[in-house]
Amino acid sequence: MLKSYSYSALGTFQTCPRKFKFAYIEKIDLPKRVTANAYMGNAVHRTLDMLYRNPVSAMVPLEDIIHFYLAEWEKPGKKDIVVINEYQTVDDYINDGRKMLEVFHEKYKPFNQGKTIGTELNLQFELDNTPFRMKAKIDRLWKRDDKVIEICDYKTGRMPAEGVKDKSFYHQMGIYQMAVQAKYPHWEKIDLAQYYLKYDEIIRRRLRSDELDELKEEVRTSILDTINAERLNDFPTVESGLCDYCEYFKYCPAKRHKLILDEEEAAEAEERATVEAAAERTDRYLELYNQARELKAELEALKQDLIRYARDLDMNKLVGNFGEVLVKISEAEKFVTKTADPKAFAELTHLAREIGLEEYFKLDGRALMKDIYKKERLSPELLEALKNFVVNTEEARVTARFKKDDIDEE
Repeated sequence: MLKSYSYSALGTFQTCPRKFKFAYIEKIDLPKRVTANAYMGNAVHRTLDMLYRNPVSAMVPLEDIIHFYLAEWEKPGKKDIVVINEYQTVDDYINDGRKMLEVFHEKYKPFNQGKTIGTELNLQFELDNTPFRMKAKIDRLWKRDDKVIEICDYKTGRMPAEGVKDKSFYHQMGIYQMAVQAKYPHWEKIDLAQYYLKYDEIIRRRLRSDELDELKEEVRTSILDTINAERLNDFPTVESGLCDYCEYFKYCPAKRHKLILDEEEAAEAEERATVEAAAERTDRYLELYNQARELKAELEALKQDLIRYARDLDMNKLVGNFGEVLVKISEAEKFVTKTADPKAFAELTHLAREIGLEEYFKLDGRALMKDIYKKERLSPELLEALKNFVVNTEEARVTARFKKDDIDEE
């Protein structure tokens, strides 16, 4: 169990539980490495922090701001920068950040809007009605001229496809609001804003109290998920396009096998032999799996042929050189399904709620058929109402009987 939780930690668990384990449970000591994109984002954030932290920022010319920004790229950490995108260089990222700051400066100079309460604020709070502590780091907290408090978060990456409706906005900024309200409980009007500097756009939203309550429960549940994962040591890998940017790539159990096979990762002779044997078994398994899948499809096609022959010939036993196949064709009653008839299923669901049987739709319609309808556990009137949603379907059972082994297989 972590001492405190953050949006970043919980987001990591949702994205890839194994990365969460690497970062927050095992706390693997990694060689220094930072992507150019992340370095650029940090450099822009530090520049804006300097700008709003400085009480005479209105007098700071653009040239000095850019000079401060470029100086961030000359710090010792520059040697640890890794460029993931093969079509870009470090200079491309430097120029991207510079353009963002130039546009921002032109739009907001002389930076006298409202009153800055704090920048790069590190806040901690207890999640209501839980023993869990949360932490948040807020880029800028300020009071606008309209007296509304705004929690500001700067973004140098892409905008979310759904804007303020995006779950990431709701989770991150909602947690930030909890942190601010824990420190300043008398504040009522609070806006949440993400500034997408690359696009010169702002997405802004004000959460209702019921939305915050719902978010608190979601956060509580997410924390419990991490605790249960630690208790059971259940941290599966989730592969995605983000893997190339992951600092734990070489440690990942979903990546190491290929890395060793490609000789990109060092391995002892015994481990390499095991890795190569595993690769051989993997190929054999996939070969057999593909054969089994093809056989299953062929078997199902043959089964449907035999059902058709039995129906056309009015027979229930078909004989071959190796044995015989029994074919049983019968009518069965089933309730309509949502897939087959959405409108009728909606009407059936409404009727079930009216007569107190909605729990059967939390399980499945077969239970309703078996336990209630066929056993006539309702009044004749209600049974008749249910009958309107019953459809007759044909069921066929095919059983193989071999001559020598006397084995039945369906």
